[in-house]
Amino acid sequence: MLCTAVFSTAATAAGDCEARIPALLDVAYPGAKDDSGDNGDLLRLSGTPTRWVNPAEVVCKVWPASPDKTLVAVKLQHARDGDQAVDEADLDLLVVDSARDRIVQRHREDGVLSSDAIRVSSFAFDTARYRLDDKTTAFGLRVNRSGNSRPNPYEDSTLRLYVIDSTGLRPVLRNLVVMRNQGEWDTRCAGEFTDTRRTISVDAKRDNGYAGLLLNTVARTTRNVPKGEDCDDVDGGTDKSSVRLRYDGRQYVVPKDLRGFEDDYIGNSGG
Repeated sequence: MLCTAVFSTAATAAGDCEARIPALLDVAYPGAKDDSGDNGDLLRLSGTPTRWVNPAEVVCKVWPASPDKTLVAVKLQHARDGDQAVDEADLDLLVVDSARDRIVQRHREDGVLSSDAIRVSSFAFDTARYRLDDKTTAFGLRVNRSGNSRPNPYEDSTLRLYVIDSTGLRPVLRNLVVMRNQGEWDTRCAGEFTDTRRTISVDAKRDNGYAGLLLNTVARTTRNVPKGEDCDDVDGGTDKSSVRLRYDGRQYVVPKDLRGFEDDYIGNSGG
């Protein structure tokens, strides 16, 4: 009965993680001060170099594979005001106790949420059951980006996977494109567009302890063709492909043509 009561309390606390964000930010960033910028109310973090957090952009989710834990993703802005030509931003990933304001694990990655012409529009947790071995289930973070060029529309979504093991919280998959829409047109009708979708399943075969990841890709092409005063959609065909990602003992190796823009920012993040 006691175990049931404890779990119920944790589930109740975890079920409303968004309401807990202010308290969790207080725990994660002691000494942070209220500030304001072009994009609303911010927190100015203590220490150097200075970073800012927009509480409205913090995302959280109770982890279904481990309901006693809640996942929190925080964007750390390098500049007080957004909408710069290049907006540098880091990712601070927290795993917190679902029943109380306590950080269980933490991992920070510089540059992951930076933007330029292709901007980060949103990010969200992916808690599908990525069961990598008998004891390890990974969780994902999807980062969505979009461009603002009308003649060259672009958007994508990349996936990162994380595990908690004896070394702590760490990434095992980085920057895998799972969705991409792109095209080129004359802004009136004529043009070509490609919609790429990628699904992931866990393989039974293991490499260096972790299961492989099977990727199935479907890419559909559509052409817009002027026809008098009308604009016709013409099916340009569908390409299907499959590939298996193996774990090399540290991470899953992602081929270059399946990677997103994040590689351009990581390591180039300013101080």
